[in-house]
Amino acid sequence: MTKNTKRRGPRKLAAVIGTVAQDRVVFCGPLGVGKTTAVRTVSDVEVANTDVTQAANPQGGGSRSEKRTTTVGIDYGEWHEDASSNVAVYGTPGQVRFDTVRTSTMSFSVHVVLWLFGQNDYALEEADEWLRYVGAQDASVYDTLTVAVTRLDEPGDHPRLEDYRETLDRFGSGIRLLAADPRDRDDVRRVVGVAIGREGALPQVVGA
Repeated sequence: MTKNTKRRGPRKLAAVIGTVAQDRVVFCGPLGVGKTTAVRTVSDVEVANTDVTQAANPQGGGSRSEKRTTTVGIDYGEWHEDASSNVAVYGTPGQVRFDTVRTSTMSFSVHVVLWLFGQNDYALEEADEWLRYVGAQDASVYDTLTVAVTRLDEPGDHPRLEDYRETLDRFGSGIRLLAADPRDRDDVRRVVGVAIGREGALPQVVGA
């Protein structure tokens, strides 16, 4: 091994857009919450992503973020649950100006996961804003919606996971709620499993 050679993990398969999948899961939520990260974390193929460098102080998405890049199209990855099951995973833009891209993806027959920040003192207000948004075109999305809250372990005076339940129940009593880190593969796999109805006996799922 030469000194410039680095050890690498197993190489992921190349992504093929249009691959037949048994299920489709769409990640949506505020700018910088971790949607692209979650796609990359769970995907078993190379992710087709649309991240670009963003201008300072971006507007939209309802949340402050220091993220240096932003998604302007659709991120695409695949989770191979097992040898016979292929789940397509899509990440969508968090900025309001890319609304058309996001809503076109959500118009398919998909399972929607709403990722939310958990460390902000305005977290419940932001949750309400995004819940209104995802159901604006079709309220039936609430029947199968999954909400994943991240960064709950950060210090500060912010809501607990169970505090989100009342807000979610105003939109639908069947909305699934759980805590998850988009950087943690097991967490993201759990989120996707809940979204497609294969959650089993999973911890930190609050309400169903």
